[in-house]
Amino acid sequence: MTEFLQAAMQSPLALLLMVFLMAAVESLVVVGLLVPGIAGLVALTLAAASAGVGPGWWWLAGALGAMAGDGISFHIGRASRRGLHHWPVLRDHPQWLQRGYRFFHDYGVVSIAIGRFVGPLRPLIPAVAAVCEMPVGRFWWVNVLSACAWSAAWLLPVYWLGREALEHISGTRMMVIFAVVCVLAFVISGLMSRRSER
Repeated sequence: MTEFLQAAMQSPLALLLMVFLMAAVESLVVVGLLVPGIAGLVALTLAAASAGVGPGWWWLAGALGAMAGDGISFHIGRASRRGLHHWPVLRDHPQWLQRGYRFFHDYGVVSIAIGRFVGPLRPLIPAVAAVCEMPVGRFWWVNVLSACAWSAAWLLPVYWLGREALEHISGTRMMVIFAVVCVLAFVISGLMSRRSER
């Protein structure tokens, strides 16, 4: 199993598939609230820089994953409508949906773009927008543009920093940096989730 993971982390195609899936999963309604996506994306991006995956391909895979995750969440919201309130996790934490509705009513269509950059709201806003009857076409053009911007803002800086570090730092030190960055990303993600619960 360990050998398989090591081989996967050195395969450009496997890394592109993993970042697509991670970006999609962390955007999925409810699921994204439970998955520490930031830590995973940082670790994958540093691995991609190490494996020599091109930044353009990395950006595209992340953007497509984010589009897919938000798109699936939006269509789940359209299918379930008000039934979203009865999902076990959301029923137990009604404040999450309340914040999502408030955010959507405050910012309208722009909430899709802004929400993508706000950890705890990201997996909820597309579904909330669908329940609030946002037109499908309007959702998708904002979804596509904001996914491209999100991938450029979140993935590319980490990629370039990782590539720069690889040129000047030994393998052992780089592994320590990977671990520290992942732990920090996980802690920040946890703090953002706790703040959203207050």
